[in-house]
Amino acid sequence: MLKFLASLAVRAGVPDRFARAIVAAGAICALVALLVLAKCSYDRRLIAAHDADQAARLAPAVRQADANAADTRISDQKRNQADEDAERAAVAALPAAGLSDRQRARACAILLRQARERGLEGAPGC
Repeated sequence: MLKFLASLAVRAGVPDRFARAIVAAGAICALVALLVLAKCSYDRRLIAAHDADQAARLAPAVRQADANAADTRISDQKRNQADEDAERAAVAALPAAGLSDRQRARACAILLRQARERGLEGAPGC
């Protein structure tokens, strides 16, 4: 096979003394390329098998973590709702007293400052 390829190289204009070396180098390069492709394919299969095995081993822990997160989320929602209910109850118990002029002016000054910080020109109601 190498002699045939060397004769083709000679016909293509390659000097006879370099033809065999070029064909041998090309064959070695082709062999190395095939070996690299085979190694990459093997590595990909090995990594895929490892990932599948690891996912299978971790699946129960992931399901348990998801369940724990759901329980935590529900308890957080219940606690937040209880806090909101307590705040509403505390505010509802306050007497319906009107604000003094000084309290209104202070509140208006605070609203105007907050509006300026947000880039607004004025605060509603001031």
